[in-house]
Amino acid sequence: MKTLKSIFIVFVLLLGAVKMEIRMKIIIVSSLLMLSNTFSQHIDKLKLDSAIMKADRIIVSDSRVFFKNVESLIVYSQGEIKFEKYYNGFSKDSLHQIQSQTKSIMALLMGIAIDKGYIKSENEPVRFYFPDYFNDDNQPKSKVTIRDLLTMSAGFEWEEMLPLNDAKNDNANMFNSGNWLQYALSRPMAQKPFTEFKYNSGCPMIMAGIIEKATKMKLDEFANKYLFKPLGIVKFRWLKDQTGFCHAGGGLFLKPRDVLKIGELVLNNGRRNNNQIISENWIQKATSSYLATSFDTSTYGYFWWIREMKINEGKTTKMVSSEGAGGQKLYIFPDYKLIIAFTERNYSTPQVSPIFIKESILPLLN
Repeated sequence: MKTLKSIFIVFVLLLGAVKMEIRMKIIIVSSLLMLSNTFSQHIDKLKLDSAIMKADRIIVSDSRVFFKNVESLIVYSQGEIKFEKYYNGFSKDSLHQIQSQTKSIMALLMGIAIDKGYIKSENEPVRFYFPDYFNDDNQPKSKVTIRDLLTMSAGFEWEEMLPLNDAKNDNANMFNSGNWLQYALSRPMAQKPFTEFKYNSGCPMIMAGIIEKATKMKLDEFANKYLFKPLGIVKFRWLKDQTGFCHAGGGLFLKPRDVLKIGELVLNNGRRNNNQIISENWIQKATSSYLATSFDTSTYGYFWWIREMKINEGKTTKMVSSEGAGGQKLYIFPDYKLIIAFTERNYSTPQVSPIFIKESILPLLN
């Protein structure tokens, strides 16, 4: 796809060199772009429908517990919802705790704060906002930037991939502390920032604190004004600590269709209808790869997961995802204008959505 676009750019320059009329240039380039889309974004509609119907039948009829733990499945393709169904007592109006998908939304909120001039850029040091914790007396910590938080490469001492009842689990300790922001801010450094990825649910807490300081608004108020209302999201809630601070790492509750709206916003480069809610530049930054993660073959953007997925004939396609514990998954395939959204309760059992992507969706992409 990138190669074709490069060819188009060169072609346009050549056309300019020979001084062809502007109208002719537009006609030729538009035709070439349409042709490229035909080849790069093909999904057989009948096969997609068949794959969805098969998955639905299995979810409804399979007695294995992980299928009984599916709550919703929504498929969006080429500008419209192709399938939407709720299972096991849940409905379209049910709020779901989206867990760490909250982090991906935090990345969008940071982009909005930067777009609107509340924050200069993601390259600002965190010490500008919390000098008592990120000061010049502690050189490595004083160098931590907002970008380092966004990429989970701040370098803090932090252990999270442990059982929740393990005394060393910082995520659990943060939650039990009653003051989530203070706990996250107080962590010592383990290494220089932007050295390597380490999953850390304290990073979005600090980002939430930065947004609140910069905008002089509570996080939920800021999100409602600049993201949720423009998207038509009217029903939501946040977990809050004893200080009234929102859980920015996993405490947001949304309806599944409203999670899909987040996916549509990213797919459409920050636009909804004629409204540019987030700049295209920020969406591109958020969905670019910065560091390899400690999970499978994924890389990490700004609180979004990035993978190159193998498809037919040895080809790969980019998949951008927002992922939360238990099976809260939003998969975006930009080249195919395709979004798959799942909610599940599979916290200790296999998750259904990765199986659906691997066995039903990837084979359809050409």
